[in-house]
Amino acid sequence: MTRPAPAEVHVRLLRDEDVAASEQMSSRALEEIDLQFGLAVEPRDEARIAGGQMRIRHLASTDPEGSVVAERGGEIVGIGLALRRGSLWFLSLMAVRGDVQGGGIGRRLMDATLEYGKHCALGMICASPDPRALRRYGRAGFTLHAGYEAEGIPDRAEMPAGLGVREGDWGRDADFVEALAARRRGEPYGPDLDFARRRGMRLLVLDGPSRDDRAICMLRGGNVAVLAGATEEAASRMLWAALAEIRGAATLSYLLGNQQWAIEIALAARLRLKPLDTLAIRGMAAPPTLYLPSGVFG
Repeated sequence: MTRPAPAEVHVRLLRDEDVAASEQMSSRALEEIDLQFGLAVEPRDEARIAGGQMRIRHLASTDPEGSVVAERGGEIVGIGLALRRGSLWFLSLMAVRGDVQGGGIGRRLMDATLEYGKHCALGMICASPDPRALRRYGRAGFTLHAGYEAEGIPDRAEMPAGLGVREGDWGRDADFVEALAARRRGEPYGPDLDFARRRGMRLLVLDGPSRDDRAICMLRGGNVAVLAGATEEAASRMLWAALAEIRGAATLSYLLGNQQWAIEIALAARLRLKPLDTLAIRGMAAPPTLYLPSGVFG
């Protein structure tokens, strides 16, 4: 018996009715990668599902032309979400269903998201350990910078005193946050600040009297989602303050070789370093040194 030919794959813009299926597909695809590399998988509860759908809807609303899906036979089998903030392009999400990987779907999604950012001078991707994805990003002109993820319950014995960090206010401190973000990654966050607030992230601020005594951090549970500092001293104080605020296990991601200040703190806090993360950049001489990026919005 002759098997029917597989249905053709169409890459198109994401629609609102695609959100639930796209979240489910991408979550399972990324879980498969995590399990492949021995990583812990978060429970797929209502909060996680809602957060994933919120992420997709946010990008689809702010960057509809950078939000694409691959559809085959009426099913979502791939998704790519990219944002543009001024001159910065960032790939927020790329996932292909496990049973159809290797058929060129990821390349087509990548091409579509790159087309959206073709006029952006800067590019950044917080990459997973998936070798196929790393090859795809490298072949697309990005330089790959290997890094660490640090995880564990922080030991605060070496924490310095008098850190001077306060609870931030998303409205009052928005201009302060945007100025420091632009200074460190090249562009402000724009509408992503509102997403961070709605996602329930905490904002921490160090706003000393001089421009050198400034830093910001966004926390989501035990995850340091974003950190930026004006100087190494300010960034270090902020990272220690963030670890002081976390109850239970902490996670720091994308600690690169040019961020020894952060690696030293992770070691002092007795966090476990795992060589898992890769930051892919384009149009930058080197990765930002005093900046820990968000995997959602760069």
